[in-house]
Amino acid sequence: MDLACVGAGIMGQRLLEQFDHHDDVRIVAICDLDEETAREAAETRGATVYTDHNRLYRNESLDAVVLAIPSFAHTDQAIGAAKRGLDLFVEKPVARTTEKAAEIRTAIEKHGVISQSGYLSRYSPLVDRAEEVISDRTVSLIEGRYWGGVPGREWGREKAKSGGSTVQLSTHIFDLVRYFGGEVDHLAAVGGSRVNLESIDFEDVNSTTMKHENGIVSYVSTNCVTSVGRKLELAGEEFALEIDFTHQTLTGTVDNESIQYEPDDAASSLRREVDAFVDAVTERDESSIRTDYADAARTLELTLAANEAIETGEPVSL
Repeated sequence: MDLACVGAGIMGQRLLEQFDHHDDVRIVAICDLDEETAREAAETRGATVYTDHNRLYRNESLDAVVLAIPSFAHTDQAIGAAKRGLDLFVEKPVARTTEKAAEIRTAIEKHGVISQSGYLSRYSPLVDRAEEVISDRTVSLIEGRYWGGVPGREWGREKAKSGGSTVQLSTHIFDLVRYFGGEVDHLAAVGGSRVNLESIDFEDVNSTTMKHENGIVSYVSTNCVTSVGRKLELAGEEFALEIDFTHQTLTGTVDNESIQYEPDDAASSLRREVDAFVDAVTERDESSIRTDYADAARTLELTLAANEAIETGEPVSL
């Protein structure tokens, strides 16, 4: 499998390190607008350096492309790859607007390429164990939080580029809310700023309450004031569980019996996510993929709807 990576920043490098573990994957090209950044990632892998993805597509014989670029930077990178029949791994958020996401999704479906997005929490052993514990029990309530502090990258502090904290940060939690709770019917949200009034141009805290199509109620809070961590709580028929992604624990009760689980490899989610993509591409079997582009686009739609509710002060139907 010959692979190219477009975007060699922090996330691109993390993904490349996981692809390095696969003997059947050859990283042939690295593209970044910053040539030195691309060169640093390419030199240890014997890959060709590019600053123009279109030139990369024309020059290289590829099987798949990894897009690890910020959401606002999406133009024709994914569409150009799909037109060439290249399978796609697209880091989250998969676009900045629903219109761009729809355009990319259409190209992927039209050209029949395999796609996967970067919602790595779905591949967590904690999520696997929670699913096993819940089994076919009825879920009633889901509460999640992403308390991550101020985004580290400059563009992440600008709402026009990042979409704000809901789209850029707590998107992982919103995605898990969909994963466990199904699609959202309508939501309401509020936000406020009392601390980081100068470092970011969007709300430094917000909360979103959702009603799902199946009747489940869910709630997500986002916090750019203090960096505490990520959690998801699930309650339902004879069970209450807390998935703590920061401390890598699953705790709670099922049928009044205590549950406590810690995975052997706390850092395995990213590896398992990449493994799933490699398997899908090499075997031409998408069953290992838990979040394709179309699914990720629905998470984007949900987080943008939360933004709309914050901005308008009105409930939003999806």
